[in-house]
Order: sequence, then structure tokens, then C-alpha cells
Amino acid sequence: MSDQRPAGMLDPDGPAAPPRRNGELVFEAPWQSRLFGLTMTLHRAGFFDWEEFRRLLIDEIEAWQRQHPSGAGWSYY
Repeated sequence: MSDQRPAGMLDPDGPAAPPRRNGELVFEAPWQSRLFGLTMTLHRAGFFDWEEFRRLLIDEIEAWQRQHPSGAGWSYY
């Protein structure tokens, strides 16, 4: 069995991996868990390309960071 994931799949262990505690995904609120599940479901159903989504999300986070250099109010979700 190969450890390689198809291109565009969530990296569960790398620097872009979602937050985890004891191997379980960590969410601060129920809506975050639901949104994560919905996002993964839509991707797997072919509604959007993972790499494009990832790139756009990174761009949005970087834009937010430029507007909020102190980082106050930051949340992973």
C-alpha cells in the first residue's frame, strides 16, 4: 500500500494540516466541524479543485494578515 495521496488531497500530517489533538480534529465550535465536513464533501464530489481552493484560502489569509499585523482576532477557521 502506498503512502502517497492523490494530488489535491488534504495533507493530514504536514504544515497545512488541520489542527489536531490526540489524533482527532480540533474544532472550537460545532459550525467549524460542519463547515469542514461540507468543504471536504463538496471537494470529493468534484465541485472544486483542492489546489485552487487551497491557493485562494492562503491568499485570503495573507490579505487578512496584512490588514491585521498584530494578529488580534486570528482564528484558524
